[in-house]
Amino acid sequence: MIFQNIDFHNVAQIEPLADGYRLWRVPEDVRAQANEGLQTRSAAYSTGIELRFLMQGDGVTIRLRSEPIAEGQMAYLYYGSLQGGWQQSSFIIRDDVTTLRLTKPGNAGQMQRISREARLPFDPQVVRLVLPYGNIIFHGVEGDVTPPPQEMLPKHTLLCYGSSITHGSLALASPYTYPFRIAQKLGFDYLNCGFAGTAHCDRAIAQWLVSRRDWDVATLEMGINMLGMDEKEFEARVDAFTGILGDDGRPVFATSIFHFNGDQSKADRFRAIVRRCAERRMHFIDGLALLDRPEFISQDMVHPSLEGIAQIVDRWTPFIRQHLPESLL
Repeated sequence: MIFQNIDFHNVAQIEPLADGYRLWRVPEDVRAQANEGLQTRSAAYSTGIELRFLMQGDGVTIRLRSEPIAEGQMAYLYYGSLQGGWQQSSFIIRDDVTTLRLTKPGNAGQMQRISREARLPFDPQVVRLVLPYGNIIFHGVEGDVTPPPQEMLPKHTLLCYGSSITHGSLALASPYTYPFRIAQKLGFDYLNCGFAGTAHCDRAIAQWLVSRRDWDVATLEMGINMLGMDEKEFEARVDAFTGILGDDGRPVFATSIFHFNGDQSKADRFRAIVRRCAERRMHFIDGLALLDRPEFISQDMVHPSLEGIAQIVDRWTPFIRQHLPESLL
C-alpha cells in the first residue's frame, strides 16, 4: 500500500487515529469474518511490515511509536538486500513518538556493484525499514521520498501463514523470523501472515489469501493455536482451509505442529489430521521433521529459540526449493 509516498509493505489498511496511523495487515471486511483475537489484536501487529522508499535527498525523518509491550521494539534498516551498517542498523522505538533520522549512504556505488555481482534480489537504492512485531503507530515522514518501482524488488514473493512462531515471537529481531530467512535464501520477497495466538484457519482468511495476486508461493503452519479445540472442529477447519488453498493452483507448502516441550499426545493427533488433509492437496512436511529438538525451544516451552528457527529454515528451504517449478527458480 502506498501512503505518503512510502510503500507500506504487508499493510492492507491504514487507519487514521487521533495522533497517528494504525497499520492493519488484514482489511476490515475480512477481519470482521475472522476470530475475535485476529480482528482486534493480531492483525494489527507490525509483523513483516516494512516501510520501503527511494531517498531522493540526503536524509529522511520518520516518526513512529510503539504501543506498550513487554519486549523491546527495534526497527532494522536495510539498503536493498544489504543490512545497514553500525551507524544505522537499528532503532529503538519507544512508547512516545520516536524520531528516526535516516541518511543516504556515501558508498551507494559500491553497494550497487556488490548487489549486481551477487545477483541480490533488492536494488540497494530501496530503503527498507523493517518494523518489529509489536503494535507500531506511524506518525509521518519528512523528506523527499518516492515508492520503489517493481523492477527494484524481487520477482517472486513467498507468503507465510501461521501462528506466533511464523509471526516471529522469540526471533528477537524481525530479520530472523523464518519467513524472512527462507525468502532471503530463495531470493524472494516475503509476506508474513503470522497471527500470534489466533491462527485458527478461518475460512475468510483462506479466501482472502487466495484472492491476493501478490504472492507466488505460500507456506501454511497449522495447529498450535488450535490445541484448545476438539478434534472434530479442528479437522473441519483444516480441511476447509487446505481445500481453499490447495485449489488455488500456486505452490503451497504445509506443515503441522513443531516440537514444543509440553504434552504431545493431542499434538500428535492434530499432526495426523493436518497430514491427512494437506498431503493430498499440497506439498506437506511434518512439523517434527522441521523442528524436533527440545533444547531448541525457549523458556516458555513453546516458541523456538534462535537455534530452533535456524533449524526450521535449514530444513524447510531445501524442501521448498526441491518442489518449486522451474519458472520460480
